[in-house]
Amino acid sequence: MSVVGKVLLGILGVAVLAGVGLWSGIRHVAGDISSHMITAAQFEGVHDGESRDAVRDRLGEPGGLQPQDKPEPPAGTTCDYYLQKGVILEKKRTFQICYRDGKVAATKALPSAEDEAAQDKGKSTESAKP
Repeated sequence: MSVVGKVLLGILGVAVLAGVGLWSGIRHVAGDISSHMITAAQFEGVHDGESRDAVRDRLGEPGGLQPQDKPEPPAGTTCDYYLQKGVILEKKRTFQICYRDGKVAATKALPSAEDEAAQDKGKSTESAKP
């Protein structure tokens, strides 16, 4: 085999290894995100006064992606976030569950990207009216 052939074979080997590494990394991140997803029915099953441990036992640990524009949590609370599962990306909502003294104090379903786009469209049509 010529030197050029050996170099090309080496480049091909490096490209294959890089591709496998990238695929593995993407799969790991996607698996991590999906492990922190819940359905709307699971979210609706969370009730005020329920303990954080009971919620996490049922829903799993929160985490994964956090909303960029998360609302201010109610005073004196800390919040967990879960991404909605079972819907397409544009319709996914983020569920906020806030705790005070280890008990559920407030829950809120944050708007999806589709909801926000509709709100923005509505605002632009309202401002365009004479």
